[in-house]
Amino acid sequence: MAAYRSGFGDLLEPGFREIYDDTYNEMEQLFPQLFHVNSSEKQDEKDSSVSGFGLMAETSEGEGIDYEDPVQGYDKTYTHKKYTKGFKISEEMYEDDLYNVMNKKPAALARSARRTAEYTAANVFNNAFSTSYPGGDAKPLVSVSHPRSDGGSSQSNASSTGVTLTEPNLETARTAFREQLDEKGMRIQAMPDTILVPVNLEKQANIIVNSTMRSGTADNDYNFYKGKFKVVAWEYLTENDTMWFLLDSKQHELNWFWRIQPEFKQDEAFDTGMALFKNRMRNSVGFSDWRYVWGSKGDGAAYAS
Repeated sequence: MAAYRSGFGDLLEPGFREIYDDTYNEMEQLFPQLFHVNSSEKQDEKDSSVSGFGLMAETSEGEGIDYEDPVQGYDKTYTHKKYTKGFKISEEMYEDDLYNVMNKKPAALARSARRTAEYTAANVFNNAFSTSYPGGDAKPLVSVSHPRSDGGSSQSNASSTGVTLTEPNLETARTAFREQLDEKGMRIQAMPDTILVPVNLEKQANIIVNSTMRSGTADNDYNFYKGKFKVVAWEYLTENDTMWFLLDSKQHELNWFWRIQPEFKQDEAFDTGMALFKNRMRNSVGFSDWRYVWGSKGDGAAYAS
């Protein structure tokens, strides 16, 4: 469809103090704070991993070296998707618009691109507990049963009981986070520094980690968490309003690839004079490894995926 004068009569008539447009204030994008943002020059990007080694073996004098084979990890392919949006208006509509509204519509295309990027990136977390969105190990990002490539015991980066966000439960999560192992069963020294929550948990998260004293108690205990966590509250976390996540922002493998950043183009149809505007981008997003992430549905229900 196109914008014709017949559909926008208010823009052609004098006397209106203001014509309301899509002028919502936009906050800074949050996904660059949660994903490693990369550029790509190919149709897709592929990640893989190879394990390190276990502990060195104590070796007696004259005894041979203890040899150990590394283990191939799981593969991940990031396939770039194309996103587009455009609009078209008649040249008469453009000429007769008294309030310059149509001239602002290209900026609205930029807002559409911004929101789409946020929405797409947030879906990594919105789908973090869903088996319909598996990673390279055939498990969702947050699972109680991630397999190990070397055949060792499976690992969990999830709350199997859906614990709510409280100070005691944060400690449970932080401890579990720091106990994550690599493919050889070695400690990886994971250190969570970010709490990701939907907006309705923003206050609770900040009370826990930013109070001068320990939150929720009558004692003047030292707040162990103060200064240790950054709270990120994201409007685009919409799967439920109770889930929460811990991240190690430096070491996680949450990745965003720009193949083509949003590009705006304008043209005009010679025979009709119709003005054409479009915005286009190509990108991909996902995770190459579940480690350095921990999550809870926060609903108090059992979780076994």
